[in-house]
Amino acid sequence: MGYESFQDHLEKRTLDDIMEDYDEQRDEWITELWTENGFVKSFRHRNGRTFYCEQIDDYTVDEKIAKVLDGKTVEAQMAYYFVTESRRLYETAFSEITKEDLSEKAVSLSDYEGVVELLLKGKILVGATIRGNAGPEKLLPGKSVCICFASDREDSGTKDREDDICLLFAEK
Repeated sequence: MGYESFQDHLEKRTLDDIMEDYDEQRDEWITELWTENGFVKSFRHRNGRTFYCEQIDDYTVDEKIAKVLDGKTVEAQMAYYFVTESRRLYETAFSEITKEDLSEKAVSLSDYEGVVELLLKGKILVGATIRGNAGPEKLLPGKSVCICFASDREDSGTKDREDDICLLFAEK
């Protein structure tokens, strides 16, 4: 391709042509993958965040989860996990609960800001280490972790707040 034909090519390009080229190259510069001994140590997610991975030995992977996730990249496996948060507000008068409020929401594991690192059993994603109330804690499916606890103890009773999160696996 000569200079004139290249200049002609550039002038005739549309926005769709440019975006198509950009999309083809996205995987080349976005996905930064670091492996060690065949296991993923870190990668850059499509959302721009870098996730670090740790192998976990003392955990048995559910067969159903392993079957669904087998052969997928860690990034693709993250799409199956969601974090739910429940917030409980208690007002107690002399140890009697008079009011309780519970609100829940779910967010994708890749979008949850409290992730410190991902937990892998071999090449299967099984959970994450998150910032808990008492420091880093392992968040595994079906296990809740307290991320915040506050108490206002007055003479007439107490007002407590407890925020817990839970990791859910959802088949698509």
